[in-house]
Amino acid sequence: MAEVSARPDAPGEHVPDVGARASIGMMLLGALAMMSCCILPIALVSLGITGVFIGKLSALNQYHWYFLAFAAGSLIYGFRKAYRPLNSEACADGTCARPMNRTTLRSVMWFSLLIVVAAVWFQYNAASILNPF
Repeated sequence: MAEVSARPDAPGEHVPDVGARASIGMMLLGALAMMSCCILPIALVSLGITGVFIGKLSALNQYHWYFLAFAAGSLIYGFRKAYRPLNSEACADGTCARPMNRTTLRSVMWFSLLIVVAAVWFQYNAASILNPF
């Protein structure tokens, strides 16, 4: 009988980069959380969508700083995963090749950063935008 290697880190096999996938999920979740407490209620009311759930979304505003801390932490982790140089000594045998496309990771990271910055900016400038006079 032939033996089957149960080690996922055997030479020639690629270990999936779970951290990159987790950072994408955390960045999107942080951006969604920032958007749900700050931008989404006003955008829905501006479009004419009303209901009880708008008040519930506005109630998330008290957790704004927690959402911002989570989004900032996940963006920092995402920047680290996306722009950290690979160790050439550890990658000599080709086992650390990333199956996660760094371009995708960087695109999601910059999109999430744009949403978070827009949410923070909108939080403090909403009054002057919605009531210009």
